[in-house]
Amino acid sequence: MSTDRDLSTDELDAATDEELVEWAQQGEYAAYEEIVRRYQDKAFRLAFSLMKNETDAQDVVQEAFLNMYRKLDTFKGQSAFGSWMYRVVVNAALMRLRKKKRRSEVPVSDEETEFREDDYYVASVPEWRVRADEAAENRELRQKIIEAVDELPPKYQTVFLLKEVEGLPLKEIADVLDLSVGGVKSRLHRARLHLRATLEPYLA
Repeated sequence: MSTDRDLSTDELDAATDEELVEWAQQGEYAAYEEIVRRYQDKAFRLAFSLMKNETDAQDVVQEAFLNMYRKLDTFKGQSAFGSWMYRVVVNAALMRLRKKKRRSEVPVSDEETEFREDDYYVASVPEWRVRADEAAENRELRQKIIEAVDELPPKYQTVFLLKEVEGLPLKEIADVLDLSVGGVKSRLHRARLHLRATLEPYLA
């Protein structure tokens, strides 16, 4: 359904995500264009981190925003729009990766490490993370960090990127990936263990 409302730039800029979604659901395409403007950089950054290729990342973002527009009437506001956006982008990227068979993932059970839902596992967060941050000015080390993250299987890499790059809280990551908080912690733990083992020789 289309409305007769002519939204001004000021109205669009001042609107909350929820208002923009509501207007877009009513047929105001300008409202959806504002949503795209707000989130396209974050969507591309995540897509590029997963695809490692600008062209593929652009295709993923385009597909994701097209899918979101098509399914906009299904968004009920039970979670933040940003969380929904991340979910659609991740799904589009992983589907493209599977089709291209760029990666092979060794099956590992996420249930091997148990966590309490209200606890955050920090024992595996080693000192190398601090040292890596301090040494990031070293070009060679920075490249090794990037390569180590690239080597992570997609399901672990996605959790790591959402937490460490995008800065999402654990509960939001759980919502994005349709996991329990414990499952997110488990995958994050495994990602960090992999990075520690890979980077240890460069941080000794």
